[in-house]
Amino acid sequence: MCKWWSLFALLPTLLLSAEPLRAVVSQTNTAPYAIFDPQQRLVDGIAKDLLDALALRLNKPVQYLNLPRGRVVEWLVTDKADISCFLNPQWVPASYKLSWTPVLFHTRQYMVRRADNSPVRSNQDLFGKRIGTTRGFSYPELQPLFETNAAVRDDAESLEKNIQRLEQGRLDLVMTVDLSYGHYQQHFDSSKLSVDPLWAEPAEVYCALNPTNPLLVQQIQKHFGLMQQQGVVGKALKRWAHTAI
Repeated sequence: MCKWWSLFALLPTLLLSAEPLRAVVSQTNTAPYAIFDPQQRLVDGIAKDLLDALALRLNKPVQYLNLPRGRVVEWLVTDKADISCFLNPQWVPASYKLSWTPVLFHTRQYMVRRADNSPVRSNQDLFGKRIGTTRGFSYPELQPLFETNAAVRDDAESLEKNIQRLEQGRLDLVMTVDLSYGHYQQHFDSSKLSVDPLWAEPAEVYCALNPTNPLLVQQIQKHFGLMQQQGVVGKALKRWAHTAI
């Protein structure tokens, strides 16, 4: 009888392990956060390093879902996905009531400009400027400027396309983050560009979780906490932090 009760108690965990971890990693996550092959399969990057490590600890396979950034939250709250990383509760309306991992790391935001243009030091330097942004991303520090038309938000699907438009004179500035621009510098000529750090504090970066499965949420939160303590997250970041800014 005891054996049957033990098996019954373990059944939820066994069933949970049998299901894949449904992880959203969008191509709008620039390298080195996510790196895709020509067939649009996730093959490398910080997301794969962290989510593969998490799935191993959960004893689950990973099912990677490549969705537009604007559909990520919808898939989490409708139980079509379990996790999506590189988000922040401030970037998502509170009405969605997502669950969250502990803070994974902090990221510094940058304004990229042509080197012969004046530095950007404050919001006033953005007045009248056309700023290259990534489609589907939130920019709370700049949102008041966009809402009042003091600056123009101009979306593209990648950092490379935004910088190309910047070099062509179609944009005044490009918004990016430290790891992404450092990776860009490793693969492209940035000698005619300069960057200015955004005056806001470095942003906290989390993974957002599907709130409909409390047991899985608890397990993911526990394992990400351990991954932080054991240096797994730091190792993944160090692997990609070859910045030359």
